[in-house]
Amino acid sequence: MSLVKHMGPRTLGGHHRWETVYEENNWKIQHHKMEYFMMAEKPYRLLDPHDHLLASADTQEEVKNYLDHLLKH
Repeated sequence: MSLVKHMGPRTLGGHHRWETVYEENNWKIQHHKMEYFMMAEKPYRLLDPHDHLLASADTQEEVKNYLDHLLKH
């Protein structure tokens, strides 16, 4: 598993470099846009409803599984 958990640093929402590919209850899974890809450690990330970074991973599925886990608890 390549999921990396983060301590929740605030982001700006990623409107220029990130594309929201999934949203549930204001939680967002975003994919890094290709022209900026080399600047991201992992191509997918999870933001909470307040745009805090909670996780990043190599696949959308990994981030979605983590989101599902968080929403259940």
